Amino acid sequence: MHNSSPNAPEPFLTFVVPVYNEEPVLDKSLPILRDYLDQLVEGRGRGESWEMILVDDGSKDRSVKIIETWILTERDSPGTTRLLQLPANRGKGAAVRKGMLEAKGRFAFFLDADLSTPLEETPGFLAALESGYEVVLGNRRVPGAQITRRQPRIRQTLGRCFTMMVNLALAPGVQDFTCGFKGFERDAAATIFGRSTLDGWAFDAELVVIAQTHGLQVVQLPVTWHHEDDTKVRLLAAVFGSLRDLLTITKNRLSGRYK
Repeated sequence: MHNSSPNAPEPFLTFVVPVYNEEPVLDKSLPILRDYLDQLVEGRGRGESWEMILVDDGSKDRSVKIIETWILTERDSPGTTRLLQLPANRGKGAAVRKGMLEAKGRFAFFLDADLSTPLEETPGFLAALESGYEVVLGNRRVPGAQITRRQPRIRQTLGRCFTMMVNLALAPGVQDFTCGFKGFERDAAATIFGRSTLDGWAFDAELVVIAQTHGLQVVQLPVTWHHEDDTKVRLLAAVFGSLRDLLTITKNRLSGRYK
């Protein structure tokens, strides 16, 4: 479902937003997203357009209904909004992959529906992409990053352990794999998401490994970030799933699956 015409100009920027039971935040986030994208495009003064792809990952709440109503009532704008739906819940990686592979923008970002990373980080990421970087990773653990509300200590610890394991086994030099704010040049996105396989928590790490396999230009930028409570993440399942996924990434890389 979408509000674009078949002859709409190619968008300059695509935002991909995975959605799974996001009823509590969508009414607030959707107008913020649209208004921000409108202002961004208008401020550039180049007559560009934007695109937002909301990918529902088998939500059980009213998320889809909220999005459908929003699209039907959208005002005139230089952008278009599309809803894509997975038939059943598969995981954030699957939702992001579907949206990124359908993105038409010259640059494509994925971000969380709760906007835990402020949209004001976008221009810095765009500047890096327009200067020649092909992948930009949000990083909450480098100088310049700000955490305005921290995760519970157990999640911080698990996240750091996960990063350490990925650094040692697969991709040294990246301090934050799981920040939900990343930007890609279109060809780089096609290369990476056309080869990605993971649907679960470790899917971000796989994206970085594929980018490094292809020698893509990757940069990490500090972000401001605010933890939002997420009851959808079951920590124990995420830990064991991530260990399994790291073995899958290792096997895929060794077998040449990512080339």
